[in-house]
Amino acid sequence: MPKKRLLLFFSLIIVSFILMTYQINRGFSNPLHLINYPVNIANDAVNSVCSKIKGALKKIQLRDEENRRLKLELDNLLMEQHKYKEAILENARLGELLALKEKEKKYVTAARVISRGNDQWTNTLVINKGLHDGVEKDMTVITGKGLVGKVFSALNSYSYVLLLNDVNFSAAIRLQESRTEGIISGTGSKTCMLKYVSHEYEVKENEMALTSGLDSLFPPGIPVGAVTGTAKKSAGLFQNIEVTPFQDSTKLEEVVIVGR
Repeated sequence: MPKKRLLLFFSLIIVSFILMTYQINRGFSNPLHLINYPVNIANDAVNSVCSKIKGALKKIQLRDEENRRLKLELDNLLMEQHKYKEAILENARLGELLALKEKEKKYVTAARVISRGNDQWTNTLVINKGLHDGVEKDMTVITGKGLVGKVFSALNSYSYVLLLNDVNFSAAIRLQESRTEGIISGTGSKTCMLKYVSHEYEVKENEMALTSGLDSLFPPGIPVGAVTGTAKKSAGLFQNIEVTPFQDSTKLEEVVIVGR
């Protein structure tokens, strides 16, 4: 019996020694850690995955913010480019007006188009210069391309312009090559009609029409347009001659006013 107790005693000592050695090597960790170890491993794995997902989402957010910033910067650059191009085009137009000022002896003023007539039966413009700027009724309106029309009403600070293609407009013209004379009238469309040209005169297409000055309204030599169609009627005294104005009235922004 004493031998069994002695054997049990030594066995306990050996087990205690083994446990002490294990605890020393493990840093005296809590035995519960052995039970929680798998749970801790799982938590660490979940936390690692969550951390990676958060990192990826943060990168996506930063990339989206950068894309928005770059898009805004690109939009601003495009806007500046459009403004720069518009400024170049405006300077070119103003350069033409300045050239007209130096060329035209009867130069009165330059004006900006501020409105277009809303009457379907007339083709008119409103300009931002009037009596206070020296503009008077029946003065000639031109651009660097040619005749635009005439002032038919002048008020203190603005004026109304009757366009070349209006049905109420007419001017004495002369064809540059043949020297044939006639009256050009508006048709309400983009083209005009050259009237009162006899069948005996040969009129060529693309021949230039200029003001003759014989109507005592428009200075002579202003380009009006080019002949784009001719037809000799079997009946009647005069030809049907179509003239297309050099200046497109739908693209007017600035004009020059000249006196007689």
